[in-house]
Amino acid sequence: MHRILASLVLILFVCGVGYAQDRGCTDSDSKRAESEAETLRSWDSVYKSYSLYRNCDDGAIAEGYSESVARILVDHWNTLPGLADLAKKNEQFFRFVLRHVDATDDDNDLRKIRAKAATQCRAGLSGICRDLKKAANSALEESNSFQQDKPLSHH
Repeated sequence: MHRILASLVLILFVCGVGYAQDRGCTDSDSKRAESEAETLRSWDSVYKSYSLYRNCDDGAIAEGYSESVARILVDHWNTLPGLADLAKKNEQFFRFVLRHVDATDDDNDLRKIRAKAATQCRAGLSGICRDLKKAANSALEESNSFQQDKPLSHH
C-alpha cells in the first residue's frame, strides 16, 4: 500500500513539474518578467528569473534579458565563475545566456564582451569564454548587416 501511495505521489509530482515547465506565459508572468528582465545584475537573479519566466522570453522581455546579460558581462566580468557554476547545473540556462548576447545589445558592449572573452578568461573557463566571444561576434555581424541595410535618410 505504501509503495502504491508513494508511486502515486511521485507521478503527481512529475506531472505537476512537467506542467509548470510546459505552461505558456500568462499575462501576470509577462508583466512580472517585463518589469524585472532588464534590471537583473547577478547570475543568480538572471537564473531565478529564467526559471520563473523562460516561457515569456520574447519581444520586450527578451530585449530586457539581453540588457541584463550585457550589463553583467561588461560591468561584472569577475562573476563569470558564477555563470560557469550555473551552466554546469543547467545547460539550457547557459544557452539562454548565449542567446541574449545579441544584436539588440549596444555594439560597444558587444565589443567589450568579445575583448574580455579573448583577453580576461580565467583558467577553466575557456569554453565559456569561447562561446561568449562567438556570440558577441555573431551579434556584431548581425548588427552591422542591419546598419548596412538601413536606407540613408535625407533631411
